[in-house]
Amino acid sequence: MADIKFMNESDGQEFQMIHPRSARVLQDIRAWAAGNGFGRVVFWRDADDAHKLWVQLGDDRLNYWIHDSTFTEGKHETVEMQMDYARGRPAAQRSGVRQVRQVGKGRGKRGRSRLSFFHPLTAT
Repeated sequence: MADIKFMNESDGQEFQMIHPRSARVLQDIRAWAAGNGFGRVVFWRDADDAHKLWVQLGDDRLNYWIHDSTFTEGKHETVEMQMDYARGRPAAQRSGVRQVRQVGKGRGKRGRSRLSFFHPLTAT
């Protein structure tokens, strides 16, 4: 199970995310972290804007922040996408979506290949 912490950038002190709606979001983050091989996730509260929570995965602090309303409003539906985006994983590689490269006659202008996406639940 992943260890999730909330820290203040200003003083380095830990704080608790105790909002009642945050429980489901934290549960989803733990599941995401376990499934992606991260034993520790830290959210750093920005010193200048308390609504920004900068993401740290393992030992790597990322150049990505999540708004605190994700936790306070219980926006668990978006947190997996946000965590994937934070670590730089393209949308086409998430949730069973497969990227398909078209070649040959399907090439666009200037010989560049076009990309389309295949989702197994919507394929006909």
